[in-house]
Amino acid sequence: MLKFALIAVFSIAAVNASGFLSIHHYPESIEFKGNDDLNTDSITDVFLACLGNTIDSQSDFDGLRIRNPFNMPKSALIVQIDGIEKLNFVGTKTHSFPLFGSTSSNSLDLLNSRVTNHVNADLEDHHETISAISEAYGKIKPVVEKSTSSLKPAAYPEDKDFLYNIAIINELTNKIKEKSSVPQLTTVRISLNDLAAVHGGSQSASYADAKKMLTKSIENLIEAAEAANDGNIVVATITSKDDLSRAKRATEQRQEVPADLNLAKSYSSNYPVIFNIILWFGVVLFFSLLAICYAIADMDPGRDSIIYRMTSTRMKKDN
Repeated sequence: MLKFALIAVFSIAAVNASGFLSIHHYPESIEFKGNDDLNTDSITDVFLACLGNTIDSQSDFDGLRIRNPFNMPKSALIVQIDGIEKLNFVGTKTHSFPLFGSTSSNSLDLLNSRVTNHVNADLEDHHETISAISEAYGKIKPVVEKSTSSLKPAAYPEDKDFLYNIAIINELTNKIKEKSSVPQLTTVRISLNDLAAVHGGSQSASYADAKKMLTKSIENLIEAAEAANDGNIVVATITSKDDLSRAKRATEQRQEVPADLNLAKSYSSNYPVIFNIILWFGVVLFFSLLAICYAIADMDPGRDSIIYRMTSTRMKKDN
């Protein structure tokens, strides 16, 4: 009986990913507070709300507060890291929310499908990633620097791929600094699961060096993104220790988003401002007109007015 109970516990732990959604920067128009647990299925709704989009589903998450709906963030940059439960940044203030549920990759796929102007940099496919970044930010040429760590790119293809991924992230950081602006949504995805498997797990020296390099690169990316769009941006990282999530994504065919989606029309950032001006002006005008009509209807013209003289009955005096 105890054996079956242990199997059930480990099965549940394998399905539910442990990790964190860490918010590193957000403008004054929104606020993240508390430390509520967040279902990975609700990640899409959180960032859609941050960008001022309509949310169809209901969520119990109370960690997001909209303070100024007229000046919502213009963009969001999200970095997803598989194989690490949490990254610790020295110079970056972070507000974290524990995650529960399945892998967050599905939520990011859905988020990309809902936002028209997006860049999805999945570092599993270098060709598509470089193409996507180059189209939005300009042409990039990642250059892998000589590593002084315990990684061995000549012996392990996983180490070589990781170092190339770091070079891509560094190039993206440089492009953001040059342009000082980012698209409405940028997602970057990287995994350390393959590297950890080759070097014997997360306790190895190679894994520790890789984690240190990745932390530094992502911290530089966060700092560059914070200055973009005059700070009117949400910057976040999603970490997950679930080792099975990446393997599952690699074996299963990714669901493609249909091309004929009934998406909403894309409007400029001035649309909600103009809409609210017209709406509230109409409301004020309506109630003003209603008050004027009521005042006229209830008005007492007085004895000296022509209306009173014509409508009042006079008593005739007999001479």
